[in-house]
Amino acid sequence: MDKNHKITIPKPCHENWDKMNPKDNGRFCLSCTKTVVDFTTMLPEEVQHYFISNQNKSICGRFKSEQLDERIIQIPSQVLYSQAHYHKMFLLALFITMGTTLFSCQDKNGEKQKINKVEIVPEEQQGFSTGEPRLRRDPNSYNNTVDYDGIKNQGELDVVAHPEIGITKFYEFIQKNYKIPYTSERPIGSVYVSFVVEKDGSLNNIIIQRDFGYGSGKEAIRVLKMSPKWVSGKINNHNVRSVYNMPIRFNY
Repeated sequence: MDKNHKITIPKPCHENWDKMNPKDNGRFCLSCTKTVVDFTTMLPEEVQHYFISNQNKSICGRFKSEQLDERIIQIPSQVLYSQAHYHKMFLLALFITMGTTLFSCQDKNGEKQKINKVEIVPEEQQGFSTGEPRLRRDPNSYNNTVDYDGIKNQGELDVVAHPEIGITKFYEFIQKNYKIPYTSERPIGSVYVSFVVEKDGSLNNIIIQRDFGYGSGKEAIRVLKMSPKWVSGKINNHNVRSVYNMPIRFNY
């Protein structure tokens, strides 16, 4: 029976957002003496990128109430502990990618609120969740039905694909090598890209989902083709191909 980890949202605080002073990408809360990040206008990919970039920091934030429809997610311990330091980033990234968020600006009564802590609670269960719980099938049957050559989503994997150099250094690599396309104005926006992590860790089938024009997507493809190899995802200890989505955000 696998050990799963449940992420729970602790008691939110009810400071008045309208009384906070605007600062950076949110507002400054005098009660907790920190900036409360405004996530209400961000896409899930942008939220994911923010957590990856700030994984070792304490974060307060403001989200729409409908983004808290699902407040709990379960992740197998095999996923968490198979990747050393990377598991901390993936825990938050997967949490948001699957549509579950950590903060809210309103509860059901219309009260503004924020979440400032995440707890990991070990719990023994027979399966793992990728948004909706499902039971792991008998290993013999599972091995006979899994297509190890097909392209998988990250939520289907026992061990997710990740950069061999670590996610932080991977983003540093992109920022260092990405040449901002010439524009008449400073670029503000994101490039949303998906790619396949092959069994050997190379990146393939790079597709730009959205960019901010001026050749920004083409430049992202160029840099990703130069990328150091990744560690491929695994199912039942088999290396598999998997699709990965990520944002590259610019705000100069």
